[in-house]
Amino acid sequence: MKLKNKISVVTGGSKGIGAAISIAFAREGSDVLVGYNASENEAKMVAEEIQALGRKSIAVKVDVSCIDQVDRMVETALDTFGRINVLANVAGITFNCRMKDLPEEEWDRIIDTNLKGTFLCSQAVGKVMIENGGGSIVNMSSVAGHVPQVAGGPYSASKAGVNMLSKVLALEWAEHNIRVNSISPGPVETEMVRYVYNTPELRNKRKKTIPLNRFAQPEEIASAAVFLASDDSGYTTGHCLVIDGGFLDTPYYLTHRLLE
Repeated sequence: MKLKNKISVVTGGSKGIGAAISIAFAREGSDVLVGYNASENEAKMVAEEIQALGRKSIAVKVDVSCIDQVDRMVETALDTFGRINVLANVAGITFNCRMKDLPEEEWDRIIDTNLKGTFLCSQAVGKVMIENGGGSIVNMSSVAGHVPQVAGGPYSASKAGVNMLSKVLALEWAEHNIRVNSISPGPVETEMVRYVYNTPELRNKRKKTIPLNRFAQPEEIASAAVFLASDDSGYTTGHCLVIDGGFLDTPYYLTHRLLE
């Protein structure tokens, strides 16, 4: 087991990629705090599935954009498990809108959750990891953090920020034996992606931009998170792992598809 006797905190752990990561960490031997904001029933179901695997798990409500709630989550983790070895910052939201018409409150909501939330959780857990002698932080970014997503401006900006935040933390905390990396998935079969590509026509068109011609499964992203959380990646920090079916490397591929 790659995470035997580890304690993990996963934000956004109730659904989609976060749920898959929570369960994957448990399968590899970790006890898991499943953080959620709105999806209490789903979070409890994930915790129960983890417990059925023989690991300890609790579901904890947290708005990652609120420092008081983040601090309470960390205190709950320490009271329950005694330490934190791994943090996966998966909590994230999006909103479809062109920048010209984007309401200020939607900009704030997305930046606060995706970027500020990643910072607040990393800072709070990082302090614990410094005291404990190290750990691993895995931040969830997106291909939208590498190339601009039309009608997804604040999402792209937030994920680009997550990538740079991860690199800054990796450099500052390397001396404390804390590794910080990020993952940039392409489209994954989740509720968020179904919101963005909300018709069969849109889904099929998006698939045509991907050389592997499909969306990823959440478990494929979770496998990468296990790698980055574990000692298998012990010499890897400040890295952004792109898992996109070849999408980011395809300008000529897309050109030929358009010319067909």
